[in-house]
This record gives sequence, C-alpha cells and structure tokens, in this order.
Amino acid sequence: MTTTFITADQSRDSADRSLKGIVELDTDSSWAIESAEVAATLAEYYGAGVTGSALSPPVVPADLRAKLRASAPSLTSLTDRIQAEFDNGACGIFVSRLGLAGLDVDQRRKSVFALAALLGNVTETEPVDHRVIWDVRPQEEELRKFSHFSESDREAQYHTDSTIVPIPERYFLLYAVQQAECGGGLSTLRDGRVVREQLQETAEGRDALRVLTDTPLPLRIPRAFREKYGYKTKHGYITIPIFAEKPMWRWRRDKIEQGLVANPEYATDEVRAALNTVDALLAEPGGVTTPVPTDGLVIIDNHVSFHGRTSFTDPRRHLLRIRFNELS
Repeated sequence: MTTTFITADQSRDSADRSLKGIVELDTDSSWAIESAEVAATLAEYYGAGVTGSALSPPVVPADLRAKLRASAPSLTSLTDRIQAEFDNGACGIFVSRLGLAGLDVDQRRKSVFALAALLGNVTETEPVDHRVIWDVRPQEEELRKFSHFSESDREAQYHTDSTIVPIPERYFLLYAVQQAECGGGLSTLRDGRVVREQLQETAEGRDALRVLTDTPLPLRIPRAFREKYGYKTKHGYITIPIFAEKPMWRWRRDKIEQGLVANPEYATDEVRAALNTVDALLAEPGGVTTPVPTDGLVIIDNHVSFHGRTSFTDPRRHLLRIRFNELS
C-alpha cells in the first residue's frame, strides 16, 4: 500500500488539510546510527550488563542526553531534524528506514531508546518493573497480562495514549522490528487539530467540543497506577475532560464507554451526542493509513494526534514502543 505524505521540504500550506501535520522524513540512508557507541554509553550509565529490554528512565535525563550527544553525533543530527519538524507543527513523523536492520533486537532496542532519550524524557511503560521499552506483539488471549491494544491482533480504533495520566506523555514512537506481512497491521494517524477545525464548522461539532470541554467524564484508573499518580479515588474512577488544552484530546472510546456504564449519571443524551459526533467524523476518510515497514519508525505527538491500527493475522509482527515527554 502506498500513502502520500508531506515530505520535510514541502509546504504544509499547499497540502491536503488532513495531511498538514503528517511528515515523511527522508534519511537518504547516508548516515548510520552509532550502535556500538550507543551501547557503550548506556553500559557506562546503567552498568555493563544492562539489556535493552531492562532499560529504565535515567535518574538525570540531561546527563544521559549529554553523553549520547557526545558519543553519537549522527544520531544526534537525526533527532535534531525530527525535533525541528515537530517545532514546525508536525503531529506525526514517519521514517521508512532507520538503519538498524542489520542489528540484533537488543542492539535495536538500545539504539531506539537512545533516539527517544535524545528527543525527550522517556517514561516507564508500567509501574512494576519500570522498563521503558514495550514490545508490541500479539499474545494468546489467555497469556495477556494487560488490556492493551499492543497485546492483541485486533483492530485498534483511533485513540490517544495514557488517557489516565494527569498530563499524558507528549510523544511516543513505534519502531518496526518486523512488520506484518499479511497486509494488515497498518498504522492510522489523524491530526487532532484538523479534527477540531472540522468540528468547529458545524453546529453539532461545536456542541460536541463544548460538551467534551465542560463535562469531565469518568475514566477508570487501574489499581497499579493509583498510587503512582497519587489518585485517592475510592471507586477507581476519576473525571477528566475529553477535549482540553493540554492535551487537546484524551480519546479511548472503549474506556469512556466503560466509565459511562459504571457511572450512568454521566451518560446524558448530550454527552452521547457529543461522543457520537466525534466518532462519526473519525470514521470519515482523512489522515493516513500505512504500514510501518520493517526498520521503519513513526513518532507521534500524543497531545494532538489520534492513532490506531488495522487488524492483522501475522504472529511475527513486532514493534517497539517508547513514550516520552518533551524537553522542559
């Protein structure tokens, strides 16, 4: 499947409105990530025996970032280009070939971790073992430990990540160790700023934005996260606006529905109409649908973008996910 993106040297003003923030960055394969230098830097910082799957958030992110900038100038140059695109208004950046295909998976984990650590402050993916890298690959249903889209081969409808976090991570990346070869597992991306503009063009859309701003809705906080984020809720639910300033969108329709079922007093006709209006717009054509090819990378601004994935059947599909906050 071929999808047309805005390339880094094109004008966003001349592009299809739905694609204005979605950029393809061409690395020209003229550089190589300094995997040995990255591994040595991480070993110095974390200890000689550290594996890519065990990497945790650095105690002092700026210290690790300075070491990586000194030891990996080519990788630093790439991350500076990526940051410049986000500064210029990108909501998602695709890189079709990162240059790691010849490395083993542990080396790839370390290199992608270093890329994220240069761009921002990486966060742990769950509060138990504090690992940063999450392996996105399908699990048999009885083996799934979490209700994440990342353990399923089913469709993941448009959503945003970390909806329960007080301030969700600004960015996350997905690196493809192995893309699905069944024709499925395609990534979908939509600029939430364009969705907002489209909603503002109709009375129903304006009403939806007003309701989702003024009416916080209940979301369940998993027990393991309540202590981490200081939630004192007795029943496991907090109320959060779905549309706001930072982030612009908190959208997990399945989780929102769970909250409304458990707290039916929030499920008013007005709320239902607002949610359905957004859903209907997201079902219309727009944004991109594309594979993240093996050795490809996508980085998404989680505060303004909706993303998802089509279903797939290839059990070898394997992506690495890292979430991170912007530099303060």
